[in-house]
Amino acid sequence: MEELSIEKESTALDSGGVINYKKFTKAGLFYNKFFQGIIGDFVFGKVFSYTFFQLYLNLDGNQYNNAMATIQTLWALKFVWGIASDAIPIFKKRRIPYMVLGWVGAFIALGICIAMGVPEPYYKVEGCYRNMSIISNPANVATAIPYIYAIAFTTSMLAVCDVASDALVIEYNRREPVEIRGQANAWAAIFIALGRVLVIILVAIALNGPSFNGIFCFELPIPYYFAIMAFFSFCGILTALFSTVEHSKVKRVSFKNLTEYLKGFWRAISEKQLLCFAVYMFLHFFLLEVKSSASVKIKSKWAKVGPLANTITSLIAKSIYVIAMYIYKKYLINANWRKINYAMNIFIVFFSLSIDTITIFDIYRSPYFYCIEPIVNYFPLAMIELIGLQVCAEVSSNKYEAITFGLFMASWSAANPNALVFGNFITSFFDVSTDFRYLRDSTEDRLYVFSSVFICKMINLLSIAVTILLMPTQKIELQKRIQLQVELPRARTLLFILFLMCLAYVIVSNILTMIPSTSCYQLFGGSGCY
Repeated sequence: MEELSIEKESTALDSGGVINYKKFTKAGLFYNKFFQGIIGDFVFGKVFSYTFFQLYLNLDGNQYNNAMATIQTLWALKFVWGIASDAIPIFKKRRIPYMVLGWVGAFIALGICIAMGVPEPYYKVEGCYRNMSIISNPANVATAIPYIYAIAFTTSMLAVCDVASDALVIEYNRREPVEIRGQANAWAAIFIALGRVLVIILVAIALNGPSFNGIFCFELPIPYYFAIMAFFSFCGILTALFSTVEHSKVKRVSFKNLTEYLKGFWRAISEKQLLCFAVYMFLHFFLLEVKSSASVKIKSKWAKVGPLANTITSLIAKSIYVIAMYIYKKYLINANWRKINYAMNIFIVFFSLSIDTITIFDIYRSPYFYCIEPIVNYFPLAMIELIGLQVCAEVSSNKYEAITFGLFMASWSAANPNALVFGNFITSFFDVSTDFRYLRDSTEDRLYVFSSVFICKMINLLSIAVTILLMPTQKIELQKRIQLQVELPRARTLLFILFLMCLAYVIVSNILTMIPSTSCYQLFGGSGCY
């Protein structure tokens, strides 16, 4: 069924009818989202990053957090590509050419990763085991840095593809009647989650050898893993070119028209509801994602979560994520957003704190017990994320879909690296980043680690206050707020300056943390220079 009836179509935000996603030749956008899920989980996901940077190279806790922040920082510049996608069409198309461009860039970036060869693991490998008493790569940080920046380059290229495809999802979403609006978002999220599941299975099989403290005698060399990711990038190019539907055809934009477009967008984002939701996306996820630099060490040193436990956990968690997405799409798409956020945030904080407390004080330590936390918490996280995506789609301004959606995603994306850096700073006063506390494991060490975790969890709870102040209850209330058309130009300028300052702080912090002479600064998560 290509289009809906007139009665149903009249409640859509844009005309044109609903795309028939069941046709292979029209569902390329969702196949693209599947491949984005694969590469996205590779660059952002905790499975590969934990396996490679923590188990293989054994970075300190604050260095690991900053490595993740570095990789994620360029994702926050999606709104720049949103400007290009909205205002500078290529071959009369605004979305598909940028999707192809992003995939080509990711393919090249992964080729760079392949060319760097096989890095030396931190601990010496002897046969089917690794000897943790012999360090074979004391320069683990220097080894990690080229990979961090190469993967960050992959992230920046994936952002190009992602922002264009997100804008296309919004266009699909706006053509849906209010009764089912959000189906395109939900399907996109489901395909992304399925891609993430595939990556987890791959890591469980390929990166589970002695270098990763795994259970197999064999392991796939790191360059081969990057080659597999490059293959999926190539598949992304093909699906974008040959099975993705984009109806709009626009003329080439002159420099004068581009200037007018940017002025129009600058005026559009002064609208109160756009600003409020951009603030919500940043503050809510910033507060929710603040974590102690001890977290990764608790996981690897005390809970002893190896590659197998980590990948099985992530596989189950991602499967639950897909189920949660389906439940939301089927039963909760018109439920109260605010109430769902309250319940999910409270559950995440107190459940994860309970698991951490039991592990820290050695009441019970087991990799599979510790991994209950991400499995269970993926359900509420899926609900929170899908609500955020739905509100993004509703608020995104017509004619500025890519850049407004990119701005919201940039606010969301900037929140995570800032949260990691801020978490490093908060926990630097407890000196819990290096291995010595976890190897000594005294009562004093446990109290220091617990204190750092507890403070971060209490900060996480503040995300509820942001929900109370800024989150609407549902689509109808949100549209009523938008129709008020209250403009706040000074607030817009102030928020834009603060956004740039946050990005600058993260970039500087990430660089200085990886330099031995400055990595000890408490401002950047070190234990202090003495």
